Amino acid sequence: MQTDVIGAGAMGKGMAALLRDAFPHWTVRLIDRDMSALTAAREAWKCEILCTDQPQQAELAPVVICAASWPVTLGVIESLASRATRGLLVSISRPAAEDVPRVQQALIQAPSLATVLPCGLEPGLTEILAGYLLESTEQVQSLRICCGGIVVPRPANPLGYKRLFGTSHLPLAKRDAYCIRDGALCVVPRFSDVQQLAWPGIGVLEHWHDGMQPRLSEHPKLSRPGVDADQRTLRWTRYVELVALLDQLGVLAEDAVDENTGLTPKQLFERATQRTFGLAENEQTKTLLAIELAGSLHGRRSVQGLRLTFTDRVDVRAMALATCLPVVFLVNWLTGAGKAVGGFHYPETIITPQIAPVMLDWLARRGVEITMDRYDDDAEEGTAGLGGREPDSVPSPL
Repeated sequence: MQTDVIGAGAMGKGMAALLRDAFPHWTVRLIDRDMSALTAAREAWKCEILCTDQPQQAELAPVVICAASWPVTLGVIESLASRATRGLLVSISRPAAEDVPRVQQALIQAPSLATVLPCGLEPGLTEILAGYLLESTEQVQSLRICCGGIVVPRPANPLGYKRLFGTSHLPLAKRDAYCIRDGALCVVPRFSDVQQLAWPGIGVLEHWHDGMQPRLSEHPKLSRPGVDADQRTLRWTRYVELVALLDQLGVLAEDAVDENTGLTPKQLFERATQRTFGLAENEQTKTLLAIELAGSLHGRRSVQGLRLTFTDRVDVRAMALATCLPVVFLVNWLTGAGKAVGGFHYPETIITPQIAPVMLDWLARRGVEITMDRYDDDAEEGTAGLGGREPDSVPSPL
């Protein structure tokens, strides 16, 4: 079997390394337009390479994994569909909402091409494991998802932050985020409702609203009156405070362009801080995912807490592990005997609550630290340690 990985960035190279481990008899080919990145990957992992800026025009393998930008991924999907290709395509790229119908329409031409997207840490693993916990609770009161990548110990720079995806982009833009309040999808400001969380063995972190897949609001146990759900990002403390200060100073503005450089203030800031926020080789990173579900089971209040800790391997960083391992598991599951599927899928419709325990066991055997707690009592909210759920302002209904 041959598989193609499109994109030779940090995620694509991590994907190639993990595929090599999971499928030692497969041929893995890495595709990118950057020959230097491809050459380094070939030397490190002995994979095949293809240098091109038009991957959609290449003869691709039966299994394609896209670790590239969404426009590139969309072009590949449409090209494969136009050729009525049989096989599997999995992408870590989040599609633009307006492009989902376009993908579904394209796949009508290729009913034997299974397309799963977006699949990674978030979106992907978060929705899979949320569905797993929801299945084991009769009546839901609240769902809270917190995830993020950090450097341990805390970096010396003021934000306590380093770029973990290998790009120059800094995730500091102000925008709206989704949450669920009283069973309805709502919008809240990003960086709002800052709370703290003590992570065992690491220290005190903070988390805030940073988005949610709107489709979660369609889950029958989350779309009932009285149910709240959040998805939040974890960082070292004071991150939000300093982001607010940068915003007040105009450093994060994206609606004006400097006459001399043609760059916005945010782009200038990103350039000026390349070294400050760049990840050094000797720095250790961890990627954390925590899910807390409060509700009732057999007439008693139940709080479940699930935590996953991904730690750097010698050859793959923690963020790449957290992003790529769910993809590798999904590919392994779908390429098994008797699992032929086609059409468009979200990852949680493939890795269902019944399959999720198999995935958790598979992740644990690959070094992911997993802990799960359950409290069936009359404890106050927040028993599992992810903080209260009272918003700092009433969210706007959609």
